[in-house]
Amino acid sequence: MDNAYKETGALLQVRDLHTHFLTDSATVRAVNGVSFDIQRGERLAIVGESGSGKSAMAMSLIQLIAYPGRIMAGSVQLEGRELIGMRDKELNKIRGKEVGTVFQDPMSSLDPVMRISDQMIMPIRMHLKISSKEARMVAIEWLDRVGIPDAAKRIDSFPFEMSGGMRQRIMIAMALSCNPKLIVADEPTTALDVTIQAQIVQLLKELTETTGTAMMFITHDLGLVARFAQKVAVMYAGKIVEYGTVGELFAHPKHPYTQSLLKTIPKISGEKNGRLLHISGFPHDMKNEIEGCSYKERCSAAMSRCYKEAPPLLERDGAQFSACWLADGLNTAGLGKAISLEKPVEMPVAISDMDDAVVVAEASNNVLVIKDLHKHFQRDSILPWKSAPAIKAVNGINITLQRGETIGIVGESGCGKSTTARMLLGLDEPTSGSIEVNGNIQIVFQDPYSSFNPKMKIGDIIAEPLNVQGIGTKEERRFKVRELIGKVGLEASYLERYPSQLSGGQRQRIGVARALALNPSVVVADEPTSALDVSVRAQIINLLCDLKEEMGLSFVFISHDLSTVRYISDKIAVMYLGEIVEYGPAERVFTNPAHPYTKALLAAVPVPDPVIESKRDIQLVSGELPSPANPPLGCAFHSRCPLATELCFRQKPALEDYQIVRQVACHAVS
Repeated sequence: MDNAYKETGALLQVRDLHTHFLTDSATVRAVNGVSFDIQRGERLAIVGESGSGKSAMAMSLIQLIAYPGRIMAGSVQLEGRELIGMRDKELNKIRGKEVGTVFQDPMSSLDPVMRISDQMIMPIRMHLKISSKEARMVAIEWLDRVGIPDAAKRIDSFPFEMSGGMRQRIMIAMALSCNPKLIVADEPTTALDVTIQAQIVQLLKELTETTGTAMMFITHDLGLVARFAQKVAVMYAGKIVEYGTVGELFAHPKHPYTQSLLKTIPKISGEKNGRLLHISGFPHDMKNEIEGCSYKERCSAAMSRCYKEAPPLLERDGAQFSACWLADGLNTAGLGKAISLEKPVEMPVAISDMDDAVVVAEASNNVLVIKDLHKHFQRDSILPWKSAPAIKAVNGINITLQRGETIGIVGESGCGKSTTARMLLGLDEPTSGSIEVNGNIQIVFQDPYSSFNPKMKIGDIIAEPLNVQGIGTKEERRFKVRELIGKVGLEASYLERYPSQLSGGQRQRIGVARALALNPSVVVADEPTSALDVSVRAQIINLLCDLKEEMGLSFVFISHDLSTVRYISDKIAVMYLGEIVEYGPAERVFTNPAHPYTKALLAAVPVPDPVIESKRDIQLVSGELPSPANPPLGCAFHSRCPLATELCFRQKPALEDYQIVRQVACHAVS
């Protein structure tokens, strides 16, 4: 490994790092000999599937690895100082001052009962050795620099008074406030809307360029890597399997794993090419020893040598390195089938449709008709003689969904997507309007693990809807469950397992199987792929498309991931502050967006191509979503719209026909 990396006086040098989690039942070898350098001012992205060791490696650098994790071997040097084995007293002088951290969930990192000022000022005083008054001024300056409006007042707010995007900005301000030499950012944008995500990434990029701070950026999103990074390290099974410049790695990937990852991404633009490709098999179980190459079971190019001998990270073209015995990976000798296109097993359904206690639409091809739907939440006022303004979560939407059709609902958090889903499922009563359903509606949740009883076997979880409704005999229900698990592409042996024994993708397949148990006509999929790796995401998208084709299912697909929405949807409804501002065929909306908000959403989506990203003139939408308790007069988007005129400030635009096939609510669109 040392032969691959030349000593260059780097800011951070990591050599042969090993981190294990020592439990009573097994040893999990999370990090297995990682080596890399980060130069001053450099942005290095770390990518790979869940379980590849990215976060464990990052936390090991400053010895924040959680129990029962333990750094077993290796060296981490910051400007020549060895951090491994350093005492906590010395490490505390480095953490925050020389190495800052930005975590995935700012709400779990910020103390909810402490004001922002209390959380920022103390470390600034400690590390910069300045007075409380001076530290407060430094904190305000950084909050202003990261885009917190009215920073001098907002510094005394509590975290729960901030939006998700603002909390993440505060975390960035805290990480940079002591002028560190290195920032470790672990999935800092995963839970954010695409517009806020774009703002945060642009902010991080600008700050590293202006301050000279280096950054390690851990992410699943290859589009963000193309937009942000200068160097990329691809991790698999606790090791770096490919390393190089972002341009070379995207243009000429050398490792079969990298090559396959890049092929699994749905496109935000251009032609949709059939089914998404996904990597077959599952990542190596890190409880087990690795013999030979860790990727061999999933690689069609694997040969006998791969099973006996682990390939080192070898130099390929200049600054590009790959841990594969084949210099060009799957491109060698025309190999290229490490990706899978298999469809789930097709099985007949034994139990007939169940009549549901919902309003049934007239016999037609329509399975869902939403008319002038409103949902207003009335809050209690702290003043008994004054009523609080209602929160208009959904404010008059109309949607028609036909059999076998998928509608994608997109928009920032707070736009009303999930409230609409809750009304469709009968979990919230509409304030006014109507929902007509021909058949019944079921849901696939964002996080299947939290929706499962961890003490129930998979077979019982799938059978639960049938048991509750009293459908069929015990034997019929058992037969139905076996059909359902086959339909989502899993073997019957999984029925005897518990949720904790399944991967994220397998659990989501079980969530789909449970949703199909009552033969629904409509399935609401609420962010069903947001927590999944890119390859597993492709498997779930393919599964939903197959079920739509085979069973004539209709989907209401809610997601922040616009590339996924574009791939799976026939129609798109773009929501903003409880209203639909653009509605029409998915391809028309994505290839020729009409509303300024739709254009802003699509502009914010990163493209997994550094060449394209370097040429894009991205006009990010400014500000954040206004409060639904106090919406702007006139057009709801006028406070953030670059095309707003005086008319937009005083008159609300109606959702009107545009180019025959779609509708747009905008004064600037004729």
